[in-house]
Amino acid sequence: MEVFNNHKQNYNSNLHHELELDNSQKAEWTFSGILDIFPKQLTVLEAQEIDFSILYKEHENQILLFFQKIYESNNGCIYVKSTTIINTSDSYLQRKDFSKNDIDFIEKFLCYENRLLQVNHFEELARIINLSAREVVLSNFYIEDTAIQGNFDLSFPAYCRSEQSKIRITEYASEVNLYIR
Repeated sequence: MEVFNNHKQNYNSNLHHELELDNSQKAEWTFSGILDIFPKQLTVLEAQEIDFSILYKEHENQILLFFQKIYESNNGCIYVKSTTIINTSDSYLQRKDFSKNDIDFIEKFLCYENRLLQVNHFEELARIINLSAREVVLSNFYIEDTAIQGNFDLSFPAYCRSEQSKIRITEYASEVNLYIR
C-alpha cells in the first residue's frame, strides 16, 4: 500500500470526491447497480431467513475473483479508501475468522483510515476486500472509471463513468457467478 504524496493525493481525491457526496451530487458517476451474490433484491422475509454472519464464507472467494479481474484490468493497481470501521475487537475478529497475522495487517491498515491508498499487490487488496466482505472495515474501491463501495450483506453499490465500464463489471460479475442488479 502506498499513501499518496500531496500531488497524487489531490489528483485522486478530486477524481473520486464525487463518490463521497450524497447521491444527488454524484455528477460524474452513474449508479450502475449493486454487486451482489443474489440476482435480485431480497424481500424482508427472505433476508430474515439468511444468516449473513456466515454467508461470506460461501461467497468471499467469488468477491475476490471479481476484484481480481478489476485489479488486473487496471494494470495491477487499485485505489482504496476505508470509510467505516464496524468492529475491530479481538472477539469480533475471531468470530469473523481472522488470524493473528490478519489482525496485524488490520492494525496497519487502520493507521491510514480515511486516506486514499494505492494498492499494487493483490495479496494486500484481498485482505482489504475481506475486511469489507466480513463487515469489519468497509472501504471504497476505485479505478479510473469504476468505483465500488464496501457495504453490508455482500451487496456493494457500483458506480461507473461510462456504459462500457458498466458492461465490463457486469461481465466480470457474471464470470464469477455474481450479479450486478
